[in-house]
Parts: sequence; structure tokens; C-alpha cells
Amino acid sequence: MTDFSSDQAASLPDAEVLDLVVALTSARPALRAVYDAALGLTPEASVDPDIVPRTPSVTDIPQVPTDLGFTDAGVPTFDAVRERIDGRSGRAVGSTELDAESAVGRTEAEKFAERERAGKARLDEIRKSMQRP
Repeated sequence: MTDFSSDQAASLPDAEVLDLVVALTSARPALRAVYDAALGLTPEASVDPDIVPRTPSVTDIPQVPTDLGFTDAGVPTFDAVRERIDGRSGRAVGSTELDAESAVGRTEAEKFAERERAGKARLDEIRKSMQRP
């Protein structure tokens, strides 16, 4: 390693320091944040970073996914509509199955079956009474 004193580093122009930082950190994944920060800086900035915080750059802002299910005109895409329909259909089927397996659901199913039997019995009575002997 070359001896490089802090006095020598302090005497370098900002542009050279930034170029050096970018070159040293570009191939090091562990220093990716330093590399990104160095790319976002401009050598013309003569602001002491300890006194005035650096304003966030575009690279600091989290990226929002571009495919939100709508076209540029605001129309939903076919895939987005299909996913919503599939999701709603799945929830409807699932909630129906869960309701049927619950105690209340079984009770309601038994009541409905009893009403159906009573209705058929009454209908048979009416049919028999309408037949001529």
C-alpha cells in the first residue's frame, strides 16, 4: 500500500478526491452506499458536510414500482383486472366454505333443508288435493 498522508489528501482538489473514491469503491459491493453517495456529489459543492446536511438526490429516493396495473392513460391492464377478479373469486369461495363449516353455518344449512322438506311436503299435499278421485 502506498503511504498517503492526511496532509496530502487534504491538498487534493475535491474533484480528484471524488474520482478516487468512485474508483476505489466501484468494484466493492460492501461499499456500494459510499459509491452511490460519491456519484451523487458534485466537486463544485464547497459546503462542509458536517455543518450542512446534503440534500437527498434522486438515487436516495426509494424506487416505486412502475407497473401498478394501469396504463399511462390510467386504464387498468388486463393482467391487473384478471388478478383482482381471481382474488375476489377466491375470497368468495373461501368465505363460503368457512361459513358452511362453522356452527352457525351448519345450523342455517339444517334450517334451510328443513324448510325445503316442509315446502315439498306441502306441495305434494296440494297436488294430491287437486287430483280428482
